[in-house]
Amino acid sequence: MKKMIKCETCGAEFDASSVRCPYCGTGYAPAEEDEYMDKLEEVRQDLHRQIDNGNKQIKKGMGGTVRVIILAVIVILLLVLGGLWLSGRTERSRSDRKKEEFLQNQGITTQQEETIDDM
Repeated sequence: MKKMIKCETCGAEFDASSVRCPYCGTGYAPAEEDEYMDKLEEVRQDLHRQIDNGNKQIKKGMGGTVRVIILAVIVILLLVLGGLWLSGRTERSRSDRKKEEFLQNQGITTQQEETIDDM
């Protein structure tokens, strides 16, 4: 059974869940407050949904950024290691050429060198 109240302005009876008197339009404060609080709760829930969605988007965006940074670091490391490897090969090649020139200047042939290395 619905709770009925009496309008303070016109004296008509109406349902207590109504925000206004259906006869004269006078507002009923408790029902107005309930309606206001319900709308406020909807706004609060919507705000939380928006915050959650925003946080998800931020995390998603940051995840992509982190992946790009990790990939860039790996590429840089590979380039540095490749450069060091090439530098080492070039240095060994120079060293081998100098050794060969030295041995040739000493009159030692490649076969003699192998014999010397085996000793």
